[in-house]
Amino acid sequence: MDFYIGRKIIRPTHGIKTVLKEKFVEIYENFFKGNDPSEGNPNFWSELFLLRNNIRKIFLKAVETLKEENTQRKINAIETLYVLLQGIFTKKFNNFSFEVINLLTGLDNADVIFPQLVDGICSLLKNEETVEIKVLALHLTIIIICGNNNINQNSINVYFMKKDIFDPLIGIIVSLEMTHIAYEAIVLLVILANYNKYESKNPYLLKISEIKDEIIFQKIVETIGAACLKCRKQYTDIQDDYDTYRNSIHSALSYVGTFLTWHSNKPTTDYDPELSFDQLPSANISILLALYDFSNNNKKFITYISKTIMEWNVSDTDLDDKSITSIPDDKLPPITNFLSFSSYLLQHNPSSRAASYSKMTLLIITILSEDSTFIECICDERRNYNIRLCRQRLPILPCSKSSQPLVCAILDICIGFINHNMKKKLATDLHSLTLGIIHKLICHLKRMNIRLTYHWTELWHSLIGLLKFILSNHDEMNHDIQQSSTSSSSPSSSIDEILIFTINIINLCITFGDSFLPDTLAYDNLFYELVRYNEVFDGLHGIIHKQSSSKDNTSQQSQKRSNSSQPDILANIMTICQHFHLKIEAWKLTNHVKSLLPEQVFEIISKNFDTLELVTPEKLDYYISYSEIPYYVPFFKQVLRLIVDDFKRRQVLLD
Repeated sequence: MDFYIGRKIIRPTHGIKTVLKEKFVEIYENFFKGNDPSEGNPNFWSELFLLRNNIRKIFLKAVETLKEENTQRKINAIETLYVLLQGIFTKKFNNFSFEVINLLTGLDNADVIFPQLVDGICSLLKNEETVEIKVLALHLTIIIICGNNNINQNSINVYFMKKDIFDPLIGIIVSLEMTHIAYEAIVLLVILANYNKYESKNPYLLKISEIKDEIIFQKIVETIGAACLKCRKQYTDIQDDYDTYRNSIHSALSYVGTFLTWHSNKPTTDYDPELSFDQLPSANISILLALYDFSNNNKKFITYISKTIMEWNVSDTDLDDKSITSIPDDKLPPITNFLSFSSYLLQHNPSSRAASYSKMTLLIITILSEDSTFIECICDERRNYNIRLCRQRLPILPCSKSSQPLVCAILDICIGFINHNMKKKLATDLHSLTLGIIHKLICHLKRMNIRLTYHWTELWHSLIGLLKFILSNHDEMNHDIQQSSTSSSSPSSSIDEILIFTINIINLCITFGDSFLPDTLAYDNLFYELVRYNEVFDGLHGIIHKQSSSKDNTSQQSQKRSNSSQPDILANIMTICQHFHLKIEAWKLTNHVKSLLPEQVFEIISKNFDTLELVTPEKLDYYISYSEIPYYVPFFKQVLRLIVDDFKRRQVLLD
């Protein structure tokens, strides 16, 4: 029988004087003899790692061994540290940094031992080491950096700022031998780049902003593209939407057929795919932080993305069938994979987690949409694509019969988000970003005088549909948003800001439509839709008039976005509705008819433009460029925890 006294174990032996051994030593002796003392004890490792003095000894010796020449000893040291730290980090601490550091080294020795740890890891990640050691060292680093989901409260990370591991991580990212862990190295790099970046200078973020090497950009973009394809596949595995490359009529039929086939294959008739969509996106989407940070901090990165769009050629794909609609996704520029995945993410947005990634996605597209080089590439009609977009939920957007510039895909993504996220608890921050992207794209089209062939009617329907939805639920939504904003640390737009922003996009199209719409028919169609929904604008006029009479009717940000006073924003729309309503009624009276066909209304509109008098609002094509600080600081502090947690739960290594 064994007797425990404090942390000592007394093991009596017959005829031999009692020997005292530390519990920790006894346990490890059992391991060395081939026994497993953890068997049958689920709390074994947690109890083992609470033995403070022995933990310090093992930690110190393992750190020292990281610089041994013997490969096996280094591997054993890394694995020992990995298991030790993983066990410690699963425990709950009142003060994570203080208690963990005190447990591992004691406070007095921390500034000596942890720099040795970082220096040892840095050496292991360098090119001289074997692939096996680099992989183990990278995983050990991830365990350390992400020990606390709130990395800003993990003081061990300070030592990775004093001696950064930027160059070794970049070496892994670009290495042909290390492709299978490039994903992990990239995400770890940007997590480090976000450590206390608002409180002090971050060396990783600074070095990211200084990268010029296109080989680095290439590997990062390719890895992000591959991750997005895998994340998208999880949506299509749940419900296979129709082939994006078919024409719009076949697409609609395919959607119905595919949906019914998919549904009939399920074991129960009450299966709800939305329950499965609720679990998405997968944890690997944490790599979106890399696309955001590189795009936001390094203009040369966006230039490289633009270059991949401009230089891509069908002949580069080595396909027998050169039809652009048959080109696999992995043969297209990687940024198209991100856009494709974005459409699925933004249409399936049921949880706060999905909403956070949706917001980051929209911020990325916002940043790209403000870059002049990128805009020129995506609007160039000589560079056409037909990428797969989400069409899993009704109403579905029609498919183009031919390839189009990427700007069309981005507009489709925005329309898809608006159409499928009209909820009484409206995500005003996401809608504001989406409307901002639409506004920026139209401003660029107007500036470059590009007459874009596009199904503009879908945009008119989406914008007016949003206005109609707000009109029906205005008071209730305003009340809910005011309540939620008081309990949220991150500011969000109000319903009235969304209302004004949407109306002014329509005003922009009315005023400058002749500079970016493809023909007069598209312009006539805009006026037709306004006249068709004149009751919506009558109702909105009452809301806006009520708001304008209030002393505190709007925020400064809303005024900047609207670029015109509230009482005036509906002036042109109301003039159009009234003008053509009178013309239509006069035509009906003259021709003795009670109702008109759409073709007849179009004809009346096209023949009565000359007598229509509109004002030209100022600064409709003006927008404020994106800035992370200060508005989005609370969001990124919150979402960083989510990203770290997802990174720790990453499902597979991307190859």
